[in-house]
Amino acid sequence: MNLATRTFISAVIAADLLAIVYFGGTYALTGSMLPHHEETKIIVAGAEEASSTETASKAAEPAFDPATYVANVENGMKISAKCKACHTFDNGGPDRTGPNLWGIVGASVGHREGYAYSSAMLAKKAEFGNWDKEHLNAYLENPKEYVPGTKMQFNGIKKPAERADLIAWLETLK
Repeated sequence: MNLATRTFISAVIAADLLAIVYFGGTYALTGSMLPHHEETKIIVAGAEEASSTETASKAAEPAFDPATYVANVENGMKISAKCKACHTFDNGGPDRTGPNLWGIVGASVGHREGYAYSSAMLAKKAEFGNWDKEHLNAYLENPKEYVPGTKMQFNGIKKPAERADLIAWLETLK
């Protein structure tokens, strides 16, 4: 091995050791691998007025009214892409991390034979029996809050119109 190769290898090892000491020390002191910097606010003239105008316009938007909303089934099918990592939707389709959702609207909670539902989900079966639109809406908004202990790791669909569209699409799966 020539001198240039040895020097290069030594420099790489020294850099690795230095990184280990730096990141290890940072982790030991802060509990995080990377140093934490406090956020710095930059104040721009006129930004406060624009921000308060945006907030006022959002507050002026009418609240979502499920009684008057006409769900968009095609949009619901697009929204279902968020679910496809864990669920299938075709008739007779396999279960994945989550159960197949064909015929879920109106089906009993724990409707898939052979799927290992959490005990929390099975307890909901005794509480409300079937997946109607109201239960699906509440569950899809925040699964972990609606069924504490559920296996579902999804954080939920926060926009009510998106949930309504998704449920309308799920209703077509019969």
